[in-house]
Amino acid sequence: MDLRRLRAGEWLAGAGGVLLLVSLFMPWYGGGSGYEVLTVIDILLVLVAAVAIALAVLQATQTTQALPVAFAVLTVVIGAIGVLLVLFRLIDAPGELDGPDAGAWLGLVAAVALTAGSWRSLANEHVSHIPPGPEPELRPAPHG
Repeated sequence: MDLRRLRAGEWLAGAGGVLLLVSLFMPWYGGGSGYEVLTVIDILLVLVAAVAIALAVLQATQTTQALPVAFAVLTVVIGAIGVLLVLFRLIDAPGELDGPDAGAWLGLVAAVALTAGSWRSLANEHVSHIPPGPEPELRPAPHG
């Protein structure tokens, strides 16, 4: 694993994924955590967070760009779905609960951050801060 391979997009996506997981342990409505007040959406948000974290891990571990780029495309789509799910829960509170608490707002920020990070990861496919390998040894041309 080489953390120098991570660009700003992967850092943002990974951090957004971690924050989304953290937000589910915080109060979302009426003092209940995201796991307590959300039904199926909490499981879907865990999957969204896992995909974003996996994007950062893949970028740090893979030597080619094919798999991280494909995963970035998947993360953009899944992240956008995550943003919509959190927005839905902010607009339509479950049951007769009061307005959203801090966890719900942090969940929205995290979902937007991981989606933006994965989008940025797609926009910048070259890795410029990894030092180049050693120069190849030059040999004389054969005589003939």
